[in-house]
Amino acid sequence: MWSSWDDQDRRFDEDYYRQYEIANEWNRQNLEQQRMMRQEESDGDQDAYAPRSSDRRPAYDSASQPQEPTPATLLVFRDQHKEEVSNYAIVGQTLWSFSGQRRKKIPLADLDIVATEKANDDRGVTFRAPVAAQGQ
Repeated sequence: MWSSWDDQDRRFDEDYYRQYEIANEWNRQNLEQQRMMRQEESDGDQDAYAPRSSDRRPAYDSASQPQEPTPATLLVFRDQHKEEVSNYAIVGQTLWSFSGQRRKKIPLADLDIVATEKANDDRGVTFRAPVAAQGQ
């Protein structure tokens, strides 16, 4: 009897830590990509095949234009409470929130997927859950 519980606990822990590591890797890759993009922007990203600055026409300077902040994604839970997240990843049937100082694991089963998608569509934000979560 206890061995089946121990086995289930072990499998849950392995799954939890595997998903946690996947989410951490995605976050690490995202941060590295952002760092590289910022570095390219600060270096001027002058490629060898690019025309020399004297040959170039003035490019559109997006940095000088005011940029609207990207709206956060609104999560609607089954109990109808709502939570905004600005940085998240969906791994399997789990949404990992990287907003704020803490990582938070949210089972997709806790979300009202249809209401979450509609609320975000209304705000102009794209939120799509995996197909398996749609029927929940």
